[in-house]
Amino acid sequence: MKPARIPGGTPAPYGRACVNCAHAKCKCILLPTGSGCERCQRLGKECRPAQTVRRRNQRSSASKFANLEAKVDYVLANYPVLQGSTISDLPPDWDPAGLIQSHSDAADQSTSVIARTATSLSSLSSHDETPYSSRNIPEYHDVLSLLYVPPDMAQKYLDQFRTYHLQYFPFVYIPSAITSDELQAKYPFFWVCIMDVLTTKNPEKGDSFRRINNHIHQRIMVDVAPSMDLLLGIMTFVSWVTYTKRPFLNSYTHILMGVVAELGINQGIARENSIMQDYKAAMGIKQSQPAIRTLEERRAVLGCFLISSSVALSISKIDAMRWTPHMEESLSVLAEAKECQEDEILIALVKSHLVLDRSYFLRRDGEAINSPSFYLNIFKAQLDSVKQEIPPHLQKHRVIRLYMYNADVTINEIALGPSAIPHLPDLQRLDGLYTSLQSTKSWLDIWMEFKPEQYFQLPSTVFFQFIRCIINLYRLTVLEDPAWSQSVVRETANVIEYLDRNIAMLNNCPEYIALEEGKEMNMLEKGLRMFTGLRNTWEPKLMELWGLDMSARENDGSMVVSDNMLPPCMPLTQIEEAWMLEFLGSM
Repeated sequence: MKPARIPGGTPAPYGRACVNCAHAKCKCILLPTGSGCERCQRLGKECRPAQTVRRRNQRSSASKFANLEAKVDYVLANYPVLQGSTISDLPPDWDPAGLIQSHSDAADQSTSVIARTATSLSSLSSHDETPYSSRNIPEYHDVLSLLYVPPDMAQKYLDQFRTYHLQYFPFVYIPSAITSDELQAKYPFFWVCIMDVLTTKNPEKGDSFRRINNHIHQRIMVDVAPSMDLLLGIMTFVSWVTYTKRPFLNSYTHILMGVVAELGINQGIARENSIMQDYKAAMGIKQSQPAIRTLEERRAVLGCFLISSSVALSISKIDAMRWTPHMEESLSVLAEAKECQEDEILIALVKSHLVLDRSYFLRRDGEAINSPSFYLNIFKAQLDSVKQEIPPHLQKHRVIRLYMYNADVTINEIALGPSAIPHLPDLQRLDGLYTSLQSTKSWLDIWMEFKPEQYFQLPSTVFFQFIRCIINLYRLTVLEDPAWSQSVVRETANVIEYLDRNIAMLNNCPEYIALEEGKEMNMLEKGLRMFTGLRNTWEPKLMELWGLDMSARENDGSMVVSDNMLPPCMPLTQIEEAWMLEFLGSM
């Protein structure tokens, strides 16, 4: 029966709101023409009517408990028989063979690690079932309703993501032959997160963040349904989402590590039964055969380590993911597989952060204070070894250079501490300070090569590096030490000039800079606010330090002050944490 026509200008009846209004939880006001609603017309969206679906009666909790009790009674009644022989009338999903046989089958495999390693995204056309799919895991047919992107734009966004974004953080390999529809069918949540990252001018960014955040919470905390789709989606969400006002990276880093642990991809195939596995075998519960680790899983776990290490180094509230022998093996497997050049980049980035992770633990526990020169030499030697292992064709790669310069800056921060012998020059410490200065300058020079629109392609790990370098340069500029020359720092790398150049570059991008009241700020708007706040806070002290007249800069117009861009407070004592909380919204 054809539904009755609803007069225009009136709210849609219950259950008749369009898809966009229903997801945004907004009132759906129908147009007089009957061709859509006012909200979709105002936002320029395709107005799609909601499909009415009759809900089926779900099984009651009482029936579920009754079924569970029947299974327990069955096991208790037949437990002696389960130990001795196979029962023909066991439920189909129960197998008294247990996990022991599956482990022996896995141990009998004698092929090489490379031959036993398969890829996932590169074989989407086969539609093989992933090792995490289970009839006990809820299906999420509504995951694609979190964000709507037209098919032609979705393909464009996917091409941009794998070409530009993944070069700075290659945690996944998406072959060029994979289309948006294929990726959407295989990994719907991962696809949604990619689309959300690429829609930089979406007026409903806050709503999409809330919907994705709620979906992650539902999958992790309520349904306890980890999957590779969820893991890749969260990694994308964490690495490129910067428009949220609340800090979330600490929590989400723990969530990432929890998903990795649940999937078990940070460990190799178990050779010994755990207590839980022995218990299930004794109870006759069928055990799934251990899955062979794929290249996709190996990349993902290394990417999670890189995220957790970057967050640990920048925030100092958590520790990086524990490094395991399987993760060490994954470095070798990816290097031998040579499936894509991005794997070589990922290996180099992870190895550099392994060195930084060791230095972080020493500084966190206060051990580096006693013998700073000794530890400096150790970490420099380890980092030099990592640099020597980088293939020649990647030595000048921009991403490799960014991470290696950042590693130099991070390691040599030990030299910023007090000298081991007071009132006496420490040549090794001075060498560390000058190395830190040169590496900071080199990193910032690469940063200045980026165009403003390329900032949207950079992951949070690179923005952490920028914060570290700009703060390190300021600390070197104001460092008071008889053996240290502040004038040399100013002549080598003037921190005010770097901030001025960044501000001027962002001011030339009015299409990205709006600074509207109540609107979620994008990365460029947050960056402009941060650069301006840094300069207006640091400049008075630096002008006094350099013996320059600040009023002359104010009169010649070189100093730009805008009340809209200044944050409410600029505490220098908490700069590394509070400022990134305020401006990047990700700590």
